[in-house]
Amino acid sequence: MNINPHANVKTKHWGSVIWGKAWDIRMFGLLLVVAGVFDFIWISAYPNYALKVFGSTFGGVTGEIVKYQHPVIHGLLGYGFWRQRLWAFYGYLLYLALGCLSEVVTQLVGGFHSTRTTMIVISLMFASYIVCRRSAFHGSSLPTY
Repeated sequence: MNINPHANVKTKHWGSVIWGKAWDIRMFGLLLVVAGVFDFIWISAYPNYALKVFGSTFGGVTGEIVKYQHPVIHGLLGYGFWRQRLWAFYGYLLYLALGCLSEVVTQLVGGFHSTRTTMIVISLMFASYIVCRRSAFHGSSLPTY
């Protein structure tokens, strides 16, 4: 005699629920938005900060555009990851490739920096995870709830 009426019901493991609904990708999108907000706060708090891009810094209006593009891109990619859009997947890979290439050139021009090298390695590790999870992204406007 079975006392538990739910004994024949299979329960899903939390990991499979999170994986199946791509909550890991959505949380990464949320982190990208948070990173964009912090980038914006940092740039606003330190207006003289000059971001190095491919070993160079820019002044004037060009420098402001170069600085403020990063929070905007983080926000857009974060939104795309939250909605699991295919354009966000490719946009992230493009942004990552340009960012890593820029950091390598900056180090070749200005010298080795362990923190920047660590960020390159961590970024590539995240990219490998995102590539493994590329099936979570879709091109339609239908939600995956």
